[in-house]
Amino acid sequence: LAIYTWNPIVSGVFMGALIQPMVSVGAHWSLVPIAMNNLSVIGYDIIFPLFAGAVYAQSGAALACALKFQDPLKKKNAFQSAFTAFLGVTEPALYTVNLPLMKPFICAVIGGGIGGAITGFAGTRCYSFAFPSVVTCLAYAGPGFGLFMFSMVVGFISGFGLTMAVCRKNLED
Repeated sequence: LAIYTWNPIVSGVFMGALIQPMVSVGAHWSLVPIAMNNLSVIGYDIIFPLFAGAVYAQSGAALACALKFQDPLKKKNAFQSAFTAFLGVTEPALYTVNLPLMKPFICAVIGGGIGGAITGFAGTRCYSFAFPSVVTCLAYAGPGFGLFMFSMVVGFISGFGLTMAVCRKNLED
């Protein structure tokens, strides 16, 4: 919150890039009490919106892996993981595709930072307890909502594009 008060864009980059590594160890739940407190005290939260780009960067990276895999089972798992991440649940993409390969994970972290910068710039607020996704996006309707939605698109494209560029050869090697 101190970083956000100082500079929302820097805070967006920081939180957008940091959230998926936090999810990988379960530390993202430490931010829930802060968000809940913000919702109850000031009526909105500024932390959760910063995660939108990261959610969709994981989805984009998993989709890129799905297109690159040759093994039918790995391909199917990656497509399913990309879809669940698109709906807001990143753990399948994180644990079954992106993190084990590491390069897609790093690409998604970069995409999350880019998306977080956009959301920080927009000053988007969350008005009810909802992790960011297309399913919960109305919880973010208000100032900066258009750029919030744009950050999801940018996160997805960044995660997808960076993974396609970095993982050029067969992912099974």
